[in-house]
Amino acid sequence: MNSKSIIVFSAVALALLVAALTGLRRSAETDKTAETLTLYCAAGIKGPVEETIADYERYYRRRHGRPIRIDVEYAGSGTLLSRLQVVREGDLYLAGDASFIHKAREEGLVQESLELARMTPVIAMSGRVAGEINSLQDLLDGDYRIAIGVPDATAVGDATRAALEQIGKWEEFEGKVAVTKPTVNDLGNDVKIGAADAAIVFDVIARQFGLDYVRDDALDAESVLVKIGVLDSSHQPAAALHFARFLSAPGKGQEHFKEHHFDVIEGDRWVDEPEVTFFSGAVNRRAMEPILEEFQKREGVRINTVYQGCGSLNAQMSTIYEQNPDFGFPDAYFACDVYYLDPVGDWFEEEATVSSTRIVIVTQKGNPHDIQGLEDLKQPGLRIVVGHPTHCTIGGLTERLFKAKGLYDDIMENVVEQQPSSGMMVPPVASGAADASLAYYNDTLPERDRLHVVGIDSEYARAVQPFGIASTSSHKHLMLRLYRHIGRSQEIFEQLGFGWEIGRSPDDFELVAPEGARPPQTK
Repeated sequence: MNSKSIIVFSAVALALLVAALTGLRRSAETDKTAETLTLYCAAGIKGPVEETIADYERYYRRRHGRPIRIDVEYAGSGTLLSRLQVVREGDLYLAGDASFIHKAREEGLVQESLELARMTPVIAMSGRVAGEINSLQDLLDGDYRIAIGVPDATAVGDATRAALEQIGKWEEFEGKVAVTKPTVNDLGNDVKIGAADAAIVFDVIARQFGLDYVRDDALDAESVLVKIGVLDSSHQPAAALHFARFLSAPGKGQEHFKEHHFDVIEGDRWVDEPEVTFFSGAVNRRAMEPILEEFQKREGVRINTVYQGCGSLNAQMSTIYEQNPDFGFPDAYFACDVYYLDPVGDWFEEEATVSSTRIVIVTQKGNPHDIQGLEDLKQPGLRIVVGHPTHCTIGGLTERLFKAKGLYDDIMENVVEQQPSSGMMVPPVASGAADASLAYYNDTLPERDRLHVVGIDSEYARAVQPFGIASTSSHKHLMLRLYRHIGRSQEIFEQLGFGWEIGRSPDDFELVAPEGARPPQTK
């Protein structure tokens, strides 16, 4: 090689070296600026989680044009929970047993959670004893080197103890245990290399390690639910939930769980930024607006909300369902009363109640007509406003109330206007355009200085607001988290005059309409 060639070669080599160093520097700078999530993960879930993280980091960079990094700490579920109780930092906690998530929620460590998969404890055997052991009783009767997970520190250890306690054999079994391990993976490895004759592991671990295993009825009863929770300490909950949704989504993290032999729980279909439709009765609006705003920010989703009288909402749903339920039908419905959920109940699931509000008589300040109850609404010449019975819930409930008391015909002679929404009951009285109306108590609070409120002694004078998730929704888990988010908002509802009925069944409040009362309309 002549001197000129050497010079050219050296220049090229130098340029390549500079480019490589520049690339490394830029890569390092990129890593420093990458958004980072911290995940505490049960060791037994390591396989599908690592593979999903690799997919997610590639997806995120491609979709959002910037990197994200997920740092993971693996250990037993209980060990991780103990650590979280001390450090109170991080973004996500993935436990091998939902009971640990429940404990974390009770201690204020976790807010939202998503179900991922199920696992069942089994008896795994080394090749030396394969075929000899068929039940927990065989382990108790034989002379075997037995390994289990550390109770309170591992999900599999807790499941083992619970199974043996159920059959009254835990103390006897504990005396035969040769070794305890801090993770279920350690148990699988001990059996694999013959360091233990048998171990109680999860079925997915036995399959991953290629071990012979048998089931036992007592162990089957202790199957566990794998869940991931968003930590209250997270400063980026929307990013944490974004990854959690990816981990639980069909075609994303769920595929890796299947490859690792997990019995998966089908999550919501993957959408980078979910957009859902939410129908709500008008009575709920003042409470729901701040709740929905906070939920959208925390979840990183968009909610298209429609507030109307429930009669009108039911009619809209009926039309949409007949034409194309996959386009425009709400993902969830927060009705003004169970009376209006019943006609559309077949289209919804996961129904539960949230709140209640009293129906009251509203008169002008000072109560100039001395109205003390429903009977007084028969006074000749009174100008009364009520809700329209097929347009809004309070109209239907008012009609039902009047007929239950046998006063419908007499009071309706004084009705001068029927309004289409509960929010329109109070203004006519406050302005002097009407002498009385029937309204929700919470709607009277903004005008309390200009009104007089009369209570009604009747079981029919109450509206109970139920929440239902549409069976057609592709975001059922997201809507369930919305319901749970509402469930953490008791103070907001009570400040607005609502009663608190969270978690009760709508059937607990269902009242039969008196004869002659029109049922809620969906057309």
